[in-house]
Amino acid sequence: MISIVRKTVVLVAVCCLTLIVACSSAPIRFNQEPLKPIDLSKGRQISSEACGFQLLLLIPIMTNSREARAYADLVVQAQGGYITDVQVEETWVYGFVGTGYCTKLIAMTYPFQSQ
Repeated sequence: MISIVRKTVVLVAVCCLTLIVACSSAPIRFNQEPLKPIDLSKGRQISSEACGFQLLLLIPIMTNSREARAYADLVVQAQGGYITDVQVEETWVYGFVGTGYCTKLIAMTYPFQSQ
């Protein structure tokens, strides 16, 4: 009897730990201080969007990395400039077998002043 209870507790603990670890993503740092002066007169708006799908509400498909993918695209669009005033917009839509999640980032980029 104790053996069955112990096995059940271990199984439940492993399942819970697996679900907790599976639902994590890498943090993103916005608005780090610029190392050089920026030219505030030449700012432009950039935006990026990345999506993922949660299959059967249990299996994440590119869901946990969507913020990092959207920010990486912002960095490419900034062409080496300073990214600031980042706005995050989250949207989702139900699908037949799961839920689609999208993250849209809108930001301003400013070039660094030439020395």
